[in-house]
Formats: sequence, C-alpha cells, structure tokens
Amino acid sequence: MNATNPTLNPAWRRLWAETLGMIVMATAMGLAFNAFSPAGIAVTRPLPLTDLDPRYLTATETRARYDAGQTVFLDGRSRKEFAAGHIAGALNLPAEKFESEFVELMRQFPLGKEMDLIVYCRGMGCGEGRAVADKLRALGYTRVKIFAGGWKEWKALGWPVEK
Repeated sequence: MNATNPTLNPAWRRLWAETLGMIVMATAMGLAFNAFSPAGIAVTRPLPLTDLDPRYLTATETRARYDAGQTVFLDGRSRKEFAAGHIAGALNLPAEKFESEFVELMRQFPLGKEMDLIVYCRGMGCGEGRAVADKLRALGYTRVKIFAGGWKEWKALGWPVEK
C-alpha cells in the first residue's frame, strides 16, 4: 500500500465511490422531484415562451380574452402592415413611432391605465410587440400582455380579421 499515491489507497477509493454514489442519488432524486413538481424546470421538453415570461399569452388565452370583449388589442406593426390586415377591432400603435402615435391614439381612443391591453406584432421573433408593451408599462399601464403568436398565428387559425 502506497500512502503517497491516493489512487492506490483503498480509503481514497472508498471515499470517491461514496461521493460519486451520493451525487448520482441526489441527481436522480432531483430529477424525480422536478418531474412531478408543477413548477419544475423543463429538462426533457422545450420550455414555451409563455412559461418563461408571464407577460406572454398563448393563442387560446388570447382568443378567450378577445371573445370576452374586455380587452383592447394593439398592433405594434407598421401602418402599412396593419392596413394589409389585422385582428378585428385592433388599434394600430407602431413601435417604430411609438411616442407620436401614442399621443394620436390617446386623442382618438383614451386608454385608461386600468384597461386590459394585449399587444401583438407579426409573430414569434418580432420585437415590436414587446417594445410597445415595455413602453406602455413604463408609462404606468400595468395590465399589458403580449400575444406570442401574433398576427401570423391569429390569421392561420382563421380567427376574425379586418383590412
């Protein structure tokens, strides 16, 4: 037995084996707990944007709010895109000209800070909806959500649109 070489020492081998065993058991217990926890971390499935950020709504949630008729829809796309088609009843508030367009929108349709607002843009990956939502929150609007699927998903589902 060589006391200077820990790889040959049986006490070291036992210590390493026990440590490795504890790590394996802790990992297995953690994964099992995570699998059954409603707030678990997505390990084996992609985590949807709506789970990552509560500001985002799914198509089903968005449609339910649309049908309830208590929500104002704001389209963050350009005027040209809005004119080509938008969610029926939506108002246009282009992100690129937010400040001037917001003032004009407030003249025509005053948005109370207690109103439920859903902002959207083209779809997943476009930033206009998030930009408009962030600017509205900065102005004190607290009930602002973002429809993650945006115009593309709404139109693809065949839901009410207008030009």
